Amino acid sequence: MLRVFSPDAHKLTVAIFTACGASSYEANTVADHLVGANLRGVDSHGLIRIPQYVQDIRAGVIRPGAEITILRETSLSAVVDCGWNFGLVGAQKAVEIGIDKAQANKMSLVVTQRCNHAGRLGHYLEKVAEAGFWGLGFCSSPRHGHFVVPWGGRDGRLSTNPFAFGIYMPDRPPIVADFSTSQAPEGKIRLYKDRKQTLPEGWIVDAGGQPSTSPADFYGPPQGGILPFGGSLGYRGYALGLLVELMGTILAGQNPVEERPGNGVTFLLLDPTLLVSDDRLKQNLVELANYIKSSRPTKEGREVLLPGEPEQQTRVKRLRDGIDFEPSTWDAILAIAASLNVNTKLDGKPRSKMH
Repeated sequence: MLRVFSPDAHKLTVAIFTACGASSYEANTVADHLVGANLRGVDSHGLIRIPQYVQDIRAGVIRPGAEITILRETSLSAVVDCGWNFGLVGAQKAVEIGIDKAQANKMSLVVTQRCNHAGRLGHYLEKVAEAGFWGLGFCSSPRHGHFVVPWGGRDGRLSTNPFAFGIYMPDRPPIVADFSTSQAPEGKIRLYKDRKQTLPEGWIVDAGGQPSTSPADFYGPPQGGILPFGGSLGYRGYALGLLVELMGTILAGQNPVEERPGNGVTFLLLDPTLLVSDDRLKQNLVELANYIKSSRPTKEGREVLLPGEPEQQTRVKRLRDGIDFEPSTWDAILAIAASLNVNTKLDGKPRSKMH
């Protein structure tokens, strides 16, 4: 493994996308998101995405500088046209619109159109919770991303369709959960492929619908499929995946079988003080958190964690110690940078091989 410190990773990411024609705001928004994912241990949505995004820019799929507009809105809702700009920029604008409307009206609902890959959904729900709200997030994908088989099927008909929620907490980091409704997101399977590792059992089936632990059986050809989460109760993951499709695609007025890039992202925000006083809310949240965490851990020296706490702990460690990358991933990033004449020299602590 190779270790890179977050300021260096951020600086290199900004330089790469600035060289691709992104504005300073766009490049920094993308860098904040990707480095933030790596810091939290969500490496499938971190800098590993740089080659993908640069290729999409070169192909005209991502359009840096494209205007992001509101197509329709009320005091509570908005349909945001992301213009095929970076999905990370479009979804960031959408959640900011949702926060503004919730601050004015206690609730909001925002959907997106023409939004490219939106990255880690939990990133946006952290923003929602930090602004004092409770939020739900849904993220669907178009037909080419339909890797996930429906319950009882062998052909992919849904994407990994992540669902996320963020809950404001007084005097502590927010509760944030972000998970795919499949057994694994495609990005994690890609990591196993890059590491030349076999997959855990129960993640995928091959093109014939048979269980497999080989990433090659997923990527094909012929293409295999990812199972909905839940193992023998996978019909639950399938139902939640369908809900995300309804919220992220159908609610935004999009054709669910149309071939197009990107994601359909929907945010639903609530100010809980609409229903309960602020003092009572804070007291009850503290008591709930303390009650849950008072459960005796199964292993001595461990603690029961709330959703979001593992990522916060990883962030503290990686800010201090650096982020580990597979050599193949880092080499691909450096190759992209070199093709753009970007200086890849790192100014911070040097990279080092980890043993």
